[in-house]
Amino acid sequence: MDQMSLQALLESDREMILSNLARDRSPAAAQTVLEKAVDRVMYRYVEACPDAVLRDQAQYILQSIRNAVPFIDAVGEAREWKKTVDVAGKSRKKPRASALALLALGATLVLASVIAMLIGGGFNALSFLKSLLPAALGVAAAFWAGVLIWKPKKERAASRGEPLSRTEFLIDAEKAFHCLRGAMAMADHQLETIRQENAVRRQESDKDAANVVSRKEIDLFAELLETAYAAENDADREMISAIRFYLHGKGIEAVDLEPGRESWFETLPARRPGTLRPALVKDGRLLKKGLASAGRD
Repeated sequence: MDQMSLQALLESDREMILSNLARDRSPAAAQTVLEKAVDRVMYRYVEACPDAVLRDQAQYILQSIRNAVPFIDAVGEAREWKKTVDVAGKSRKKPRASALALLALGATLVLASVIAMLIGGGFNALSFLKSLLPAALGVAAAFWAGVLIWKPKKERAASRGEPLSRTEFLIDAEKAFHCLRGAMAMADHQLETIRQENAVRRQESDKDAANVVSRKEIDLFAELLETAYAAENDADREMISAIRFYLHGKGIEAVDLEPGRESWFETLPARRPGTLRPALVKDGRLLKKGLASAGRD
């Protein structure tokens, strides 16, 4: 799994992804294909990755990529579809019922006005005025019926706001895959950075654990140093140097009595002053008090 990457997992599904993208190039279908591709990479990576931290981070990063899929710009072609209407033929052969009703109403009103004039005693000023209003209404109704019948269907559709054309956008499969692969490359970089940071933290933690010295070990080294200080021979001086070097590697210093350090020592009366056992100090903090002689006059 050390050599496995998100980009490599995506590349292993390349042919399948491109085939699914080519099957339906609409943006909605392409979004579904890319989301499924991200999910497949996520499942395979999480299943094979032994590092729990990397698994969690990979899931978070891949989920972010999945949410960003709708914003991938991979449109490679746009098609415009136009609706064509036979204005001269089909639209005129089928007049609407409202137009026919208006035409019949207009003819009825005109005919009624003429009959009213005839019944009223022939043509005179009074009968003309009485039949003028129905005749005018009849002519207006007939005129409006003619407008509705002969008005082109295309114009009626436009007046209702119906679309006469539409544009279809098609996805470029290679471009879509390239965009997703770029996102996976960035995700791999982020995961590698996280892996390196975790490795450094583990090394520091292991180092700190290795530098921990128990209370029993501190007491043991203090006794050994006290014995070696009392012997004052070459072998013991070598042992003192070895113990000092070992403790120094653990961050602990063996400190002899010096002016200003009296609080780090317990004092005993002796023939001459000096250090009987060094104090053990780490980062300025006293771990084990030393033993020193104050000397007697």
